[in-house]
Amino acid sequence: METLEENTLKMTDRLRAFVVAAAMALPALPLWAETKVGSNVDSRVVVALKGNAAGVQALMPEGWTSLPFGQGPTAGANLLALFIDSGLEMDPEGKPIAAPMRRAVAFAGLAKQGEEVKLFVVKYLTTYPEIDPYGVGSEAEITRSTTQSGAANGPRERSDEWAVRAGGGEMVLSLDYTTGARGWSAGELFPHSAREPEFSRIYRFEQLADLVMSTAIGKPANGAFELTSDIAALAPVLDGSHEVIAVIDVPVYVREVFLP
Repeated sequence: METLEENTLKMTDRLRAFVVAAAMALPALPLWAETKVGSNVDSRVVVALKGNAAGVQALMPEGWTSLPFGQGPTAGANLLALFIDSGLEMDPEGKPIAAPMRRAVAFAGLAKQGEEVKLFVVKYLTTYPEIDPYGVGSEAEITRSTTQSGAANGPRERSDEWAVRAGGGEMVLSLDYTTGARGWSAGELFPHSAREPEFSRIYRFEQLADLVMSTAIGKPANGAFELTSDIAALAPVLDGSHEVIAVIDVPVYVREVFLP
């Protein structure tokens, strides 16, 4: 039987592998000047989905073919849903922006054209639509309720519920689980806009992450998880046939954002 220390090291390695695999799936950017545009500190829940293939493909830019993630806890997923709860957003000088705290749900996936692979932000539901760098955003009302309890020197019981209302429909994410082996990792991503494929940003981040479940690596959920949606704009992807491949709880996410 594995010791707690051995289990912690194993899960930390898997989370680090996820970050590395996501970065390796994308080509390196050419070397040129970068412009810092801001930074942020937030918490988030990442849900890796195997959505309706035709629906996901329809979200991609013309000429680009949807590509599933190939490694790590998210292997087999063709779409990431990132539930974002912003704690602080700052401008390049480190001053809080006009809306330093907001919530959003971003949808992103890989796509390929020839030998080139890019990560595209395909849809963005946000409580502050004035900030929409990828041009794929729409306004939504997003509420979140979280609780945590447990012994000081042991696992914690976490409850996290999101309700996203947009276009007359609602998406609900419910998560009740016992915390596991959290890992601290750093990474770099280069997301592009599905609306304007040549537009991209550079994300350099560090995060504290807890892998709640992953069918790709055979880690069952230590608790309950549910994702439902009747938002019309998401129906082609979340049509009832979708599968949840992985859930990652990220209580701390620190990022710097640059333009290439």
